[in-house]
Amino acid sequence: MSNEQKKVVAGVIAAVVFSLAFFEMVLKFTNVGPTPSGGIDVSTRLEYALKCEVFAAICLLAGVGKVGNRRFFTPEAISGDPAPSVEIDRRYVQNTTEQLLLALIAHLALVLIVPADSTRVVAILVMLFMIGRATFWIGYHISGPARAFGFATTFYPTIAAYVYVLSQILR
Repeated sequence: MSNEQKKVVAGVIAAVVFSLAFFEMVLKFTNVGPTPSGGIDVSTRLEYALKCEVFAAICLLAGVGKVGNRRFFTPEAISGDPAPSVEIDRRYVQNTTEQLLLALIAHLALVLIVPADSTRVVAILVMLFMIGRATFWIGYHISGPARAFGFATTFYPTIAAYVYVLSQILR
């Protein structure tokens, strides 16, 4: 394994440990994202989840805005030529679009399947998503391997949501 690969593995392991610890701490020790008021009907659950997802979508909004801003203020990029900082931001937007789509589907399915008193897990997953996107973007501007923590903090909680949802559907 190369040194770069070892850095990626270390980032992924750190992200998994962080994500599990963050999820547990927020779930047990805070009241963030309380059960939506109005009961447990489908529309209330979906309304709650979509309100949470607005915060996740801000990560994409920020990336699109940053790309436009960098293109405007970077002489070689305003004409459409590639500039390294613009290219990293474009890759962030592309990956965030992919991650957001996967997370959105998982979170909407999850909020419909979990018990009513557990719907706040969606808010916690959105917080992890936002932390993951921020650390991915910052890490990407540092080095390729430095983005691993953010990628894994975004991706693995989404995988966990899919595993849970699929296990409940197939049960």
